[in-house]
Formats: sequence, structure tokens, C-alpha cells
Amino acid sequence: MNALNSSFARLDQIAPFMHISVAALFIALQITVVVCGHYCFKDIEQNPHRYKLILKEFNKFLFSALAIVAFLGFGGMFMSYGERFPIGDPMVEAIVKTKLAILAFIGANLAYIWYKFRQAKEAFLKDDMLMSHENLVLIIYYFTPLNIVLSFINIYLGVTFRGFL
Repeated sequence: MNALNSSFARLDQIAPFMHISVAALFIALQITVVVCGHYCFKDIEQNPHRYKLILKEFNKFLFSALAIVAFLGFGGMFMSYGERFPIGDPMVEAIVKTKLAILAFIGANLAYIWYKFRQAKEAFLKDDMLMSHENLVLIIYYFTPLNIVLSFINIYLGVTFRGFL
């Protein structure tokens, strides 16, 4: 018996569990950014020091989100194209490719969020609060919720994928 398949530690059960857990963590991380962003923007005109707080904490979010997306991408490709999880149905293959395409779009969206974050940070350092505010609003009100919706679509496709196996 293989060491990876002994007793309760079976790879075909652990890998999907870790993948789904990390996907849930990714959604929770993004929901936290949106909720905290709404709270910080509530009365930001009276408290401009919140820009500094948002920019400091958002940097942590970006590193965490990029690490999670990389883990989901590698884990998804391992589970989809590895030996332990064979795919024979063309419908399942289409689901897998759609999931990977959505994940690639989420990654591209995170890259654009990173670009907007850098612009907001540079504007903040130049005391251009209006430009900093506009870039942060784009990130928090538009791009992050888009990632949340796409993540839920990906989870739905993952549940559909498991239904075919």
C-alpha cells in the first residue's frame, strides 16, 4: 500500500478537501476586504488617516490573494490532469477548462488590482487624495466583488465536476 493512501489519509480525499477549503478562504478574504473597505470609506472625509490604514492592510491582502490563487491553480491542475483523478468525459474536460479560464481571469483581475493599488499608493505619497480614493474605490467596490462572484461560479463548477465523477 502506498504511503499516501494509508488509513484515512487518502490523496483522492485530501486534495479536493484542501482545494475547497482554500477556495472558501479566498472568498472569505475578499469578503473581508469589501466589508472593511465599506467601513473605512464610511466617513473617510473626516478621517483621512484611514487611507494609510487601508493601503497598509491591502498590501497583506494582495500577497495572500496571490498565494491562494497560485495554490488553487496548481492544485486544480494537479487534480484535473494528475494520474489519481482521470478524466474521460468531454463534458468534464470542458468544465475543467472553464474553471481554469475563470481562475486565470481572477489572476488577471488581481494583477490589475495590484496595478491600481500601486497607483493609489503613489497618489497617496504625493498627497493626491482624490486619485488615491478613486483607485481604492475601483478596487473595493468593483474588482473585488467581481472576484467574489467569479469564485462562487468556480465553486459551482467544481460541485458540478464532482457530480460527473
